[in-house]
Amino acid sequence: MAEYHVDWPWLLAGPDPHGDEALRGMEEAKSAADRERWLGVLSDATSSADPAAVERYAIGLAQAGRYAESLRFWRLLAEHAPDTARVLLNMASCLMSAGRLDECAHVMEECARRCRDDDPAYPVVCRRQAELDELRGRLNREQRLLEARADAYRELDSQGRASLSDLKELCRILAGLAQRPGSGVARSEVAEVAERIHAQAPDDVGGLELLGMARVLEHDQEGLAEVLRRLERVAPDSPVLAAARAQVTDPGFGERSDELKRRWDDICRRASHGEPGAEDELRRELRSHPHVEQLKVGLLFAVYGRAADGRGDYEEARRLALELAADPRAGHHTHFHVAQFLWNLGEHDQARRQFGLALATSETEEDEESVRLAARTVGAEFADPAGGTGG
Repeated sequence: MAEYHVDWPWLLAGPDPHGDEALRGMEEAKSAADRERWLGVLSDATSSADPAAVERYAIGLAQAGRYAESLRFWRLLAEHAPDTARVLLNMASCLMSAGRLDECAHVMEECARRCRDDDPAYPVVCRRQAELDELRGRLNREQRLLEARADAYRELDSQGRASLSDLKELCRILAGLAQRPGSGVARSEVAEVAERIHAQAPDDVGGLELLGMARVLEHDQEGLAEVLRRLERVAPDSPVLAAARAQVTDPGFGERSDELKRRWDDICRRASHGEPGAEDELRRELRSHPHVEQLKVGLLFAVYGRAADGRGDYEEARRLALELAADPRAGHHTHFHVAQFLWNLGEHDQARRQFGLALATSETEEDEESVRLAARTVGAEFADPAGGTGG
């Protein structure tokens, strides 16, 4: 397997003993608590609005694995210092560490375009572009090999000659490809093959483990829980179960999960603001993670905002809202926002039902009050599951 990233050192504007000590503390931290303490030091230093302090804080966020937050600061810094190659190089480093190579390449191209031959950073730009090109070339070659193997197993399958073992290998290869940006393999295809394997051999432990992997890829928590319950019965020593148990106590897993949610928040925010390319990025993420409510609602915000700005019509927004309203797996977050969108789109009966569901799925009193306030704001009365009417 090719390495998925290159370690690029951060570039600092100049020495800052206090800030540099905090960055060293981040690198040497033995625990999450230590990292947060040093990150707090870097955050406090930004109160001076010194760009160098903001840069160090952005580096600290990246060192903590909080790449989406770090990128927000690099984007702001790039807006205020568009001719500084160092800022773009650091932004590219952040994207490289996050494994977002296509975006990294775009930033590096922009950096090379802006950087003059006599700029001290020019040799670094050239060297890193060459390293990125080499890495992407290796990954592309590896990906083509995996795609060729997948096609061979697909062909066997289409001819009706694929054994259970062949389908398992196809599922593993597709799972690897589905996690590679731009592979074109949807995570739903992984799930489809895993479900066929399970249908052929319901008690096969390997098949159940592949089905669990597919549920993880799709972020289908309900489906994953069912698979884990089956594994508990037929294979209590399964490494998949051991991994699931370890995730409960592994702080790294929680941090990675939080970072993914922050990344999705960032994509949704940029798409809703109409940032070029952000809606396409959001749609790609949604194809890979079709069960994630956050992305579904984010796309609805983006499409509705585009229509409100005159860059589209409301028909797609209406269709997306009605699809979300009909999703039996939708939770409070979806019901709450869809209710307001449907009301604004004139679908008042559907909106009232969604307000009722939003109230029924509220987990806190604050959630309940937010639903009632939103309904009063738009003038909607709806059936309150607790009795009476809401709004």
